[in-house]
Parts: sequence; C-alpha cells; structure tokens
Amino acid sequence: MGLNLYAKVESLIGFNDIYEILHSYYYEYLIDKKVKKVLDVGCGSGNLLLKLKNNNIDAMGIDLSSEMVTLAKAKGLSVYQKNISKIDENFDAIVAVADVLNYLNKDELKEFLMYIENNLNQNGLFLTDINTKHGFEDVTNGTMVKDYENKFLAIDANFEKNILTTDITLFIKNKEKNYNKESGRILQYFHKIKDIENLTNLKLIETKPLMLFSDKPDKKFLVFKSKN
Repeated sequence: MGLNLYAKVESLIGFNDIYEILHSYYYEYLIDKKVKKVLDVGCGSGNLLLKLKNNNIDAMGIDLSSEMVTLAKAKGLSVYQKNISKIDENFDAIVAVADVLNYLNKDELKEFLMYIENNLNQNGLFLTDINTKHGFEDVTNGTMVKDYENKFLAIDANFEKNILTTDITLFIKNKEKNYNKESGRILQYFHKIKDIENLTNLKLIETKPLMLFSDKPDKKFLVFKSKN
C-alpha cells in the first residue's frame, strides 16, 4: 500500500505543524479524561506517544510500516510493527490519528472496529478523525511537487466515486549522481459518520469539526465510548 514510501516522504510534504495541531486535540482530551493506559493505532513516528509518555501515561503504539516503527523506537517509545488483530490486552483509550479509518474499506473498517471494541476497558474511549467530503474533494485532491537538492517528490491524488487514489513517486540522487526511483499507491475511502456508527457497537459521544487545511471543516474529530 506504499506505507513505507509514505514514511520516507512524510517529512518532505511539510505538514508537521498541522499534525502537531491535530495531536493537540487528542492529547488534551486524553489528559482531561485522566486515562492511564493508551494504544495508538497507526502511531507513525510516535510524536503523540512521546507527548503522552512525557506526561507519565502508559502509552504503546503499533504501525504497519517498518520505517515508522524504526523512527518511533529511536525516540525510546514502546512501538511494534503489528496489526491490531494481534493485540491481546485492554486499554483505557485507543486512538487512531490522521484519518486511519479512511485507509480502510467498509469490510476492513468493520473488522477494525471490532478489534477496537475487544481491546477497550469498560467505558473505554476510542478517539479518531476522518476526512470530510470537502477534505477529499477540495483539499487533498490534486497534484503536489516538491523539488529538493537531492530529492524530487511528486504526489498525484484523484478523488472519484468516494475513493481517493494517491500515487507517490520519489526520486533520490545516489552517489553516482543518478536518481533512484520509488513509487507506490495509497487508497483512501470517504466514510459518513452514520455509516461508521452502523458498523460498531461503540457509542458515538462527541464530534468536532476541524479546520486544519482550509477555512471549512476538512476533518471531523470523533469520540466513541465502549458500551461494556
């Protein structure tokens, strides 16, 4: 799915400040609820985990990208390359940051949410965010080109029939001053909030529109609660 390639280009895209704002919503909510044990699914390079760890919260992360896991481990974090289906312990809260749910089609999302339910303590919280239709159609859709001294990055994203297809191409100059090419494709799916609710036994208790990339809501911050 191009996850390791995305890990290589994430810092080149220039969204670090935006992700820092996004992480603050999660961090402040978790601190306010005084949770003690957190699982970050799709934790990336571990920036949110590091914030939680520094606040003495027992936080663990998982990610499918070996590149991301390596970056997170370098920060001294408890991060593992595994699927949530392999987690056999419970948490006060589980988070899935930066449109993790949008990377899953309907069947995958239903299974994912089942594992979330199974790994939450009684009255546990699941925090996540999803892209709005505006976020897909008007913000993400299109082409981005970044030209650096030794790297050239091209990203082409096309939103059609509620699916965003993103093609990533990275050229890196080698010692012989030629360029090595890496390419990959990532699919993301638009989900209505009601459709997500219908796929899970978790109860939606809070929604918040987020304007991270434009002056209209391009993401929705969602909080679910375990019914156990």
